[in-house]
Parts: sequence; C-alpha cells; structure tokens
Amino acid sequence: MLLESRVAYPTSVEEAACLAREIYGLEAVAKSLPGEYDDNFHLIALDGREYVLKVMHPAREASFIDMQCEALQHLAKRANKILLPRVIRSKSGQFHSKITAPDGTSRLLWLLTFVPGTVLANVRPHSGELLRSLGVLLGKIDSALMDFDHPAAKRELKWDLSAAGWIRKHLHEISDPPKRSLVENFLARYETEIVPALPRLRRSVIYGDANDHNVLVSEPRPLPRTARSVIDFGDMHYGVTVSEVAIAAAYAMLGKKNVLHAASSVVAGYHQAFPLDENEIAYLYGLIGMRLAVSVTNSAHRKTVSSNDPYVTVSEAPAWEALERLANVHPRFALYTFRGACRLPHLPQGEEIQRWLEKHGKSAASLFESDPRTSPTVIFDLSVGSEFLGADPRA
Repeated sequence: MLLESRVAYPTSVEEAACLAREIYGLEAVAKSLPGEYDDNFHLIALDGREYVLKVMHPAREASFIDMQCEALQHLAKRANKILLPRVIRSKSGQFHSKITAPDGTSRLLWLLTFVPGTVLANVRPHSGELLRSLGVLLGKIDSALMDFDHPAAKRELKWDLSAAGWIRKHLHEISDPPKRSLVENFLARYETEIVPALPRLRRSVIYGDANDHNVLVSEPRPLPRTARSVIDFGDMHYGVTVSEVAIAAAYAMLGKKNVLHAASSVVAGYHQAFPLDENEIAYLYGLIGMRLAVSVTNSAHRKTVSSNDPYVTVSEAPAWEALERLANVHPRFALYTFRGACRLPHLPQGEEIQRWLEKHGKSAASLFESDPRTSPTVIFDLSVGSEFLGADPRA
C-alpha cells in the first residue's frame, strides 16, 4: 500500500493519554514522537513504566498491524536475548483496537513497551565497531525471521528493493539534470544486472528500515557502544533477504566521507551473524546504490505532494551526497571490499588464480631484463640513518 500523505486530523497528546486510560487502563503522560504517516506517542505511566502508543493512519489495514504484532511475538520466542519492543494487550485482551477519531475516520491503535536508548542519529562517532554491531543485530533478527510468514508481508511497498523499478516513472521529478543522470545510472545497473538475478536470491521477511532514527545505541559507558535494538517495524516486508544489509549499509553511509568503509562494517557484522552467500554479496553494490536512488527519488516525488513537510526531505541532502560518493567507487573494488569484510578471498577466483600461479609461475617469462636473484645488485639505504640521504652517524 502506498500512502501519499499524513492524516488530515492528527491525534493530540491529550487524546493519546485518554486512549491509554480507556483502552489499556494506563494513567500516563503522553509525549508526541515523530512519524511519517502514523501518530506515535511516548507514554510514561504513574508507576514509571514506559510505552509507545501508535495511532495508525486511517488507510492502514488490520492485517498490517497484525503482521507486526505476530512478528514481534515470533522474535520474542526465537530471539529472546535481543532487546525489542513487546506488544501489550488491551483490557479486552486484544493486540490492537479500533477507534473513531474526532474527524470521523476509523483508526487502529496498539501499544508497545518502550525500549530506552539513544538513536544512532544522535551518536558520534559512528565507529566501524558500532556499525558492525548494527550488522550483527540485523543478522540475528533476520535469522530468527527466516521461518516467519504472514500474508500482509507480501505487499506493495515503495522500499521493497525487489520492486524498486517504480522510480523510473518519477525520474522527471528530479529537477537537477546531473543528479537525475546519477539516479538513471544506478537504475540502469539495477534493471540490467539485479532484476534478472532476483529469482536466484534468497527471500524472507525482513525488518527493512534500519535508518539512524530507528536504531537504538547503548549508553556511552561502558565502551564500546553497540546497536542494542531497533524500533518501528512498519516497513517489514517479504523481499530479497540481502536487501536488509543493503538498506542498513545505505543509511550507514550518510554523512560519511569513506562510504565504502561504513558499508563494509555493516556487511561484516551481518555476515558474522547470518552468513551471506557469494551471489548475494555480488549484488550488494547495486542494491545499496538503488536504495539511495529510491530515497532521493521518493523525496523528489513527495515534494510534489507535500512540499512543506520537513519529514519528507530529512535525509535528502545526505542521501545525494552518499550516492555521489558511491558512484565514485568502482563496482569491482566495492565487491572485493565486501568479500574481504566477509572473510572471503577478495577476488572471486582468487584461490584458483593463486593455485595456477603456484603451478605455472616458474615457467612464466621474467618481468625484468635481468634476474634480480642472480644479477649483481646495488642496495640503496633509504632509512632514517642513511648516509646516502645525508645523515651523519657521528652527530
């Protein structure tokens, strides 16, 4: 389902506190939280317990909420060592409830435990170790979700990288020609290389939205800081499994000069927890680029729908910057780097080439006119104490 705009009538904090009291029996103070489509609130109950109340967009279907509830229940059983939100039942025992908003629209709401932590967007620096821990966290989640299924997971979603070709009809909305050309190049790679390979790639339900506002990081002490949880499962979907790490790597690159180092740190951690196969690694560069291309195209499109909504363009400039920097990385160099991060030979045929050289190297022609092993040689001392470079050993 593609939702184009926020609801016309936003839920107030007073209304949220009232709903918590009526449906969950909670006396709590409500504070608004950001959201692209839904109304979210941080609740602090009188006894100190904390929750997140989610009042959904009128177009949301019950199956969409049910999918998230069941996935979180599944993860609570299969990956109970991971700190994740837990779904709270209403006074009537339901995971989600239907209400009628003051504007007459029907809304679904549900309640989750609040997971404390600092969002990755507010943490500096994003060390390689921190980004690697993010990859480990996502790998553990995806590993636990491999046997999870739900009808609502197979849905139309603009962030699904197996269906990212939708951006072609919106390229004209990118007004800057060089930027539009940049997206066109990544789209062409996606259509010619990745789309034909999609049937050969693993598929499963993935979390799908490890952006820096959805990732919670541990406290500054004790070091090292690590990714401890993720929130907002609204982009969960059934798709290409490797998309998970591609999406996370794309977000990890935002604001970084060395985008390949940031991406490969996430890839290394994910592979450690949930190994990627060589075929998946081969398409990471194109998938990461396509995730950034989808993001900037979506921003361009949403400006035509809601030009005054700052949520639409919050990561637009960093995404363009990351896309430009990624375009300057040769795809083969990226592949070799990702393979190295996964502790594989950097060259796909590296071991085969090494065996061939070991077998035939002695019969190969010399690169030099003279054989340095037998010909007279002159040694140049270029050390700090070299007299050749002017050092005086008597000084």
